[in-house]
Amino acid sequence: MKLTIFYFLLLLTLVGASGCRKEVVYVEETGDLVVNARDGAGTSLIGSTVYLYDDITDFNNSVYSQTRITNNSGQVRFDNLYPGVYYVDCDFENNYNQIIVIFGSGSVSAGYETTVTIRP
Repeated sequence: MKLTIFYFLLLLTLVGASGCRKEVVYVEETGDLVVNARDGAGTSLIGSTVYLYDDITDFNNSVYSQTRITNNSGQVRFDNLYPGVYYVDCDFENNYNQIIVIFGSGSVSAGYETTVTIRP
């Protein structure tokens, strides 16, 4: 009789364990950085290259990780970035044929979009 009860309890345990489900929770691990590039008058810089730097050391040493060309709104997107502070710069030629470099930074958080505007 004890053996029958033992097997019955073992069967219940196996049936109960096989019915367990783990709930999988998806955690967004990356965020996006949107950069608006403007000249001194606030006009969108169209067709300009924006350089992305992963940290201040890379920025100081001009070691960029990605580039994007601004669209008709003077904007670029860097998607799926890990959380942290990113640095960007862009250069353009002003009306006096001078090359102007604009730069800035933005803090990216997981699951969010960060927008920065860079201008002189």
